Amino acid sequence: MTVTAKLLRLYLVDKQLRGLTSRLQAAEKYLADQDRLLKELDTRHSSIASQLRLLEATNKNDENEAASIEARVETLRERMNNAKTSKEHAAFLAEVGTQKDAKKIIEDRVLESMGKVETLRKDLAEADAKRGERQTLHKDAIKDRDARAAEIKDRVAELEKEREVAKKDVPSSALSVYEARVRMGHEDVMAPVEEQDRRNLEYTCGSCYTHLPIEQVSILLKRGDVTRCTTCQAILYMAQELKADIDAGHEKKAKQSAKKAAAAKE
Repeated sequence: MTVTAKLLRLYLVDKQLRGLTSRLQAAEKYLADQDRLLKELDTRHSSIASQLRLLEATNKNDENEAASIEARVETLRERMNNAKTSKEHAAFLAEVGTQKDAKKIIEDRVLESMGKVETLRKDLAEADAKRGERQTLHKDAIKDRDARAAEIKDRVAELEKEREVAKKDVPSSALSVYEARVRMGHEDVMAPVEEQDRRNLEYTCGSCYTHLPIEQVSILLKRGDVTRCTTCQAILYMAQELKADIDAGHEKKAKQSAKKAAAAKE
């Protein structure tokens, strides 16, 4: 088996692995997206809830303070009613007015805050609903990811064993070239040689469609050494059917030449 044939065997196993794991990777990406969106909703929910608690606590303190002022006003009114002099009565009356003004400020602040509280409660309810929906999607995404992983688990294990066997059979220099392209993320690590016109010796790279020098095609036909497209750098290979067809054509020509030579001698 030629070096290129050994690489092709590894490549075809990798291609099957990519095909099997692509759906799993898509499911994992979807789950990661749901994770991120759920965390964003959790953060928003927590922020709204924190603002609401703080505002409600502030309102409670203001209401207590307003009640305390009201109690003080009642006390002042009693003392004002029992005042012995007009000066003392006027002083109590002035204090009652001051306390009422303070209470009015607090009550206005509470009233304004209640509007904010109502808005925050609506925002919190909306965030709750969205978080509930996202939690459902998140659970479904986990189930889908797990189902896909279980579905391909056995076949992936088989292919990974096949890959190890195929990989060990490839010479280290050729394997380095192959794995470098894999690391770079090239989808077409290898590409087939495609025949355009055999009579005119026109062949192209199956990845980028660049015209290939006949010398490269000859190397693949005769020795199967590692050959790369000069444009896209894909590792070239020739499909067995095409190679067999070309070899058969060469053999036919050789026989015809031999017959002509024999006829000439006669």
